[in-house]
Amino acid sequence: MPDEFSVKALTGSLDSARESAKSLTKQVEAIQKDGLDVAQQKAQERLRSKREAEVKKRLAIHKALAEYRHRKLISQEEYNLKIEFLRQFKSTAMGEKEWAEILKIKNELEKLEKEEKAEFDGDLKNIRRAQFMCFLVAAWIAWAIVWGDK
Repeated sequence: MPDEFSVKALTGSLDSARESAKSLTKQVEAIQKDGLDVAQQKAQERLRSKREAEVKKRLAIHKALAEYRHRKLISQEEYNLKIEFLRQFKSTAMGEKEWAEILKIKNELEKLEKEEKAEFDGDLKNIRRAQFMCFLVAAWIAWAIVWGDK
């Protein structure tokens, strides 16, 4: 009888070992599959980012071309306005003097716009700082409510 128990125990151990080996093999295969999935996902992300970079580059060129055309149009309009303005004056010296005054006003307006934008950006920065401070205070209050008394 002792041999029967030892044979049964051995058979049970072998069956258990075989099941464990099968389970381990499945786990290794699953890990390998996960690794392959991650590698494929990374490759797809790299390809997508490369495509996005190409699109951004194309868009940048189109934006630059549009900006160039816009600036060229403004320059042409300014030139046409100058010619039209100078035609109103019979004396070109007088017209040139008046045109210089118009350019001076234009420069003052552009300077004023830049100053207003700088002030706006400063105000926006202050608002963001205030929002961040409010967030910190809210986080501190939440911490005090949840963990403060413990």
